[in-house]
Amino acid sequence: MSETILTEKQYHEDGAPTYRGQTDGAYKASDKMAVVSYVPAHYEPENPAGMEGRGETLGKWVFNEETGQEEGILTSGIELFMDTKLAPNASVGMHRHATTEEIYYLLEGNLNIKLFAEGDCIEISLFPGDAHLIRPNQSHYIEAGEQGARIIVVAAKAGK
Repeated sequence: MSETILTEKQYHEDGAPTYRGQTDGAYKASDKMAVVSYVPAHYEPENPAGMEGRGETLGKWVFNEETGQEEGILTSGIELFMDTKLAPNASVGMHRHATTEEIYYLLEGNLNIKLFAEGDCIEISLFPGDAHLIRPNQSHYIEAGEQGARIIVVAAKAGK
């Protein structure tokens, strides 16, 4: 990703646009999509040791219909579509979405996922071409391997 990189604050608090160009709602040029650096992503200092989140995650926001950042393009219940790169050994802090399900599709590297639901912890390792669904209310923590990871993330409101 060689585009201008925004900080988390610039994008989520200061309102930098998801797309910096004209679109007909169907086509978007890659170099005009917001790329955001999360250092770390979903940092949660109150999480158990090791699951707070660490390292850099770069997220290219292809489409975003999350509250406060709505583009008004998608009508399906999909909230976001991202092309995401985690630096080697970077992690996304454990978190959960009450009403959203997320799909992770691994393009490069490897990714380890820990899911927490009803007192159980399930650990899954993804390799290129693998996908995994995170269901609503499943707390989850993800960590890239030594080569990092590149994933497509799609989130949608459950029940649509």
